[in-house]
Amino acid sequence: MESQPKFCMHCGRPLQIGQTFCASCGTKTDVQSTNITPSANVVNNGIQPIAQSQPTMQSMAQTVVPLDQPKKSKKKIWLGAGIAAAILMIVAIVLVIVLNIKGHDRTIMVYMVGSDLESEGAAASLDITEMKDANFDHEHTKVLVYTGGTKKWALDEISEEENAIFEVVDGQLNKVQTYPKKTMTEPGNIVDFVDFAYENYPADMYDLILWDHGGGPIYGYGLDENSVMSSPMKVTALAKALSETKLSLSGKKFDLIGFDACLMGSVEVAMTLSRYGDYMIASEEVEPGDGWNYSFLNDLSEENHVESTEELGKSIIDKYISFYNDDYSYDVDLSLSMVNLRKIDNLANATDDLFSDVKEGINAQTFSSYSQLMTRDKVYGYTGRDSESYDLVDLMDLCGSLKDNYGDRVEKIKTNFDDVIVYNQSNMESTNGLSVYFLNFNKAEAERMLVAYKDVAFSEKYYDFLMKYKNFVTGDRMVSRGLYKDLNVEESDGAIEIELPDELKDNYQSGEIIIYRKLGENRFMPVYRSSEVELADNKLRTTSLNLQFVIEADGPEGKTYGWTVMAEKERTESYADYVTYGVLWYDDGGLIGYAPKQYDMYVRLPKGDTEGQVRDIRVQSETDLASKMSFDPEKIKIIEFTVGSYRLFNDAGELDYNMESYRNEDGGIELYGISASLDEGDSYKIKLVGLDFDFGNMYEDIFNNLYDFYAEFIVHDTQGDTHRLNLIHIDN
Repeated sequence: MESQPKFCMHCGRPLQIGQTFCASCGTKTDVQSTNITPSANVVNNGIQPIAQSQPTMQSMAQTVVPLDQPKKSKKKIWLGAGIAAAILMIVAIVLVIVLNIKGHDRTIMVYMVGSDLESEGAAASLDITEMKDANFDHEHTKVLVYTGGTKKWALDEISEEENAIFEVVDGQLNKVQTYPKKTMTEPGNIVDFVDFAYENYPADMYDLILWDHGGGPIYGYGLDENSVMSSPMKVTALAKALSETKLSLSGKKFDLIGFDACLMGSVEVAMTLSRYGDYMIASEEVEPGDGWNYSFLNDLSEENHVESTEELGKSIIDKYISFYNDDYSYDVDLSLSMVNLRKIDNLANATDDLFSDVKEGINAQTFSSYSQLMTRDKVYGYTGRDSESYDLVDLMDLCGSLKDNYGDRVEKIKTNFDDVIVYNQSNMESTNGLSVYFLNFNKAEAERMLVAYKDVAFSEKYYDFLMKYKNFVTGDRMVSRGLYKDLNVEESDGAIEIELPDELKDNYQSGEIIIYRKLGENRFMPVYRSSEVELADNKLRTTSLNLQFVIEADGPEGKTYGWTVMAEKERTESYADYVTYGVLWYDDGGLIGYAPKQYDMYVRLPKGDTEGQVRDIRVQSETDLASKMSFDPEKIKIIEFTVGSYRLFNDAGELDYNMESYRNEDGGIELYGISASLDEGDSYKIKLVGLDFDFGNMYEDIFNNLYDFYAEFIVHDTQGDTHRLNLIHIDN
């Protein structure tokens, strides 16, 4: 019986009988083993096997050496070569192990559309400065920044007259490539950037961070302030750009796609980009203007090297959250999550199963009950009822609202959702890591948004459900009247109470109350707006008697007060946010920073508290690159609040649904305001108080009717329509 041919287990070369080391690679062989065929594992290890035909019996006969044949000098040479090769292989293995311990090569690409975030607040330059200050391993980590899209850069190294790529190395910003000035929302720029990085900075892992404004799955990413006609880059256009990069065409994926931008943490964005990346990091909510904390790069140092992309993602999230929690002097809404894009398909399939059933369950008789269940209090990017809404809600929170009727389906979604969310941090309620578009408030834009949504829909069945749901929202009105003027009004324990007709009660979704201060004949100034109302039986009533805001300034001469005008932006179980418009003067070391400028000024009141501080105001020096730290509230010198008044009644004396601003004899809108001047060391508080609050005599010469208040209830029905109830005079 002829001997079976033998092959090296490592490289697949044929072996002579009795050969103990492979002459090609030096691997030790087992002469007692049975026939071994070339291993396919060499391909998986990244080594292509040398092409060779299966040896014939004749060729094997020519190379077989009898076991008892004396060894020749040539054999000694082969043996010596094998030993040397083995030693070299061992050294190579040791080097690979050492390099793997030290860390893989990683190229991080930051596509930075400066926009007004840079020209007005130096936010991009501040983040680049954080990158320059970071102590990362420059040998194994390359950080590239593509700049453009703003009218003015705060850093001298960057010019607004061109687009450019910079490498961050050894605390410096080195320009490595320039381009003509082009609109940064053109997807081709991203292709150019990624191709340049891929060809010139090869690595084991590639990360792409997209920096700028964000508008979620429907509106897209990025705003270039140099182009009047510029619109955000659609998520589908971004995906197409990624598909055309040499990185993708070579069969590779980004290890991480990150959005240092608002509202991009949606399941639709994740699904659209899932073919081009393994992980995504993004925020469900609006990000603070200062964005991410790029000190996470310190975790890519030689001493403290994160090994995996998941570890890097956790570092990004933790440092983002801790920066605002530890260093900011006001509260901000925070969310950032890491999504496993490789598992997003399973989540979409589970969502298909649920909403296929929900679609079948909705009809004209059940719609209102579904709307009451599914309409969410927490809506991301929401600035109040009178503004357009992105209608982005938390995916798991939305699905969880249906658990009583579809428990098994919801549990399946939760299982897959937990697999998709690698890591999530948020200080907001009902924020689990991924948002989804749902027709929540923005009925006026429903048709247009759903046309745009079709391109990014992550689930066919969910899209079909939305279309059917939209038909009920925009269909024939279930509540025909929009204005009520003769409803029964009561006062119970000081609270205002109004009786609703059945059609409003049966289709009630939510309610609000607006408090007006009467300034004169048919002149009413709104001073407070809140959703702190409840429906009990068929009566809508206030749940709080604190219906007015004042600012309390505490100085050397005692306390002074001024009224403020606040409208509720959002209410959760633990806090309420209010917004007003005002002018802020800020003392920056004896010099006023910006000239007086109007701001959206926010106040957050924790539940059960009636005092808060103005928050979310950023004031920068015009000349220096300002710190990313927020303003110091103690340096505020003057706060001014302004508001107009409205005509609530038409010429016939009836409530006018389209109320108009009151205009003076010259046709101009009259604005009223109050300012609080604060000296150095003075403190201030924003307080929510009752309508009988005593201002003293400071306003006697301004308003004769300072304490003449009226209330109006607003009802939003399950179709998103708004209904005004009759004006109620409040007795003090």
